[in-house]
Amino acid sequence: MSLFEIVLANCIRASRQQDKQHHRVDTDLPTRRAMITRFAAVAALFAISVLALDTAGERYERKLANNAVAATRQ
Repeated sequence: MSLFEIVLANCIRASRQQDKQHHRVDTDLPTRRAMITRFAAVAALFAISVLALDTAGERYERKLANNAVAATRQ
């Protein structure tokens, strides 16, 4: 091999080793605080949805009950 090929091969090997730096696995994972915050947001959204659907169901039941009473009076 010529001197140029050796230098080029060393440069390629050095750049590949720099690209393969060890990185910690947990750096990509969200932190515990972020997970708790997301869980709390989802739980709050779920609770609000249940409350809204429960309220809508009660209104619908009252409306049906009023219509039933009105129908029996006629």
